[in-house]
Amino acid sequence: MSERIFEEELERESVFRDASKLSPDYVPEVLVHRDEEFRKLTQIFKPVIESQASQRVLITGSTGVGKTVLARRFGAVLEATAKGRKLDIRYLHVNCRKDKTPYSVLAKIYQYLNPRWPYHGLGPEKLLDTAVTYLGAHDAYLVLTLDELDYFVQLNGPDLVYSLTRAAEETGGPNRISIVAIARDKSFLRALDAATQSTFMHNVLPLDCYTAPQLADILRQRVGEAFKTGAVEEETVELIADIASRWGDARLALELLWRAGTIADGEGKDVVMPEHARQAKAEVYPEVKREVLRDLQLHEKLVLLAAARRLRVSKRAYAMTGDIEKSYRVVCEEYGEEPFAHTQFWDHLKRLDGLGLVDLQPSGPGHRGHSLKVSIQEAPAEWIEREVEKLLERGK
Repeated sequence: MSERIFEEELERESVFRDASKLSPDYVPEVLVHRDEEFRKLTQIFKPVIESQASQRVLITGSTGVGKTVLARRFGAVLEATAKGRKLDIRYLHVNCRKDKTPYSVLAKIYQYLNPRWPYHGLGPEKLLDTAVTYLGAHDAYLVLTLDELDYFVQLNGPDLVYSLTRAAEETGGPNRISIVAIARDKSFLRALDAATQSTFMHNVLPLDCYTAPQLADILRQRVGEAFKTGAVEEETVELIADIASRWGDARLALELLWRAGTIADGEGKDVVMPEHARQAKAEVYPEVKREVLRDLQLHEKLVLLAAARRLRVSKRAYAMTGDIEKSYRVVCEEYGEEPFAHTQFWDHLKRLDGLGLVDLQPSGPGHRGHSLKVSIQEAPAEWIEREVEKLLERGK
């Protein structure tokens, strides 16, 4: 039985071509909307290539703004450029939330430079000294990224950063270790000594949150890499971008896209629809509470039911307010209620927007008057429809 199920799943058609392209660990060849930041990193590290002078930079920003992928892509390009110039410059990316002790960070550096070295039984100072000696003996240089360094410093204090920035002082040679620090903000620098603070403060590269159009561009790039041609509707991309733009979080956007694809696969669909995106959002952050629906006024429930039905039936990500109002009048007739006038309908719709049950956006060119686009982002339209119908039946 189990073998048959497994075989059936292997044979089932999928919307994905390569789902790994949506993984947080995947580094695309082109970083969408991070060209300027990449250029600044190149300017900062130009002396490493030209004169082998060590550099330090701090990349800051909230979750999902591309700090890690920017550093990893830069590291790959830096290594390739150095190789083309016959320079031995190596890039190592360390996640300080995983390697959370000074010993584990230094052991990773030590093993990266020469995997054959035994490191057990060596103390942190010996690990660093041996790594520095190796770099000097091989005329090599290391660009080290310390990801989530703020977490590490809070946990362990500033000693490791101090040691790395002064690693060459005892040998008297050039400092062969450059550092890319990644943190949410620069406040953790206050824990460092004044000299180390100043070296990072001169090169702070803040990354802003992504906007909805920027997220849509990122998603389109990954759709092209991860999905079969035509497997994701454009409105699905736009809806996911709108959802994730509240936080400016590309990581969330990519997770929603992946989940929407797996939901479509589970249903045997060959296209990822907006409803799949809404289902994905409900799985990731289930924010619509039944008690919120229960506390709505009668006509607020009717307006919400109208919006949910319109979106479910149309299978679209958005509906125009004029179409929702027409559906509202049909719903009122179904439940034996006199529909409110246009102004009161608008008041109810805006309250639903304030509660996060619907999302109102400008309609854009091509639409007359004050019409807006309406979407439901927090839960599947079908689920909203079903829950509101239950409440209305109980109200009878």
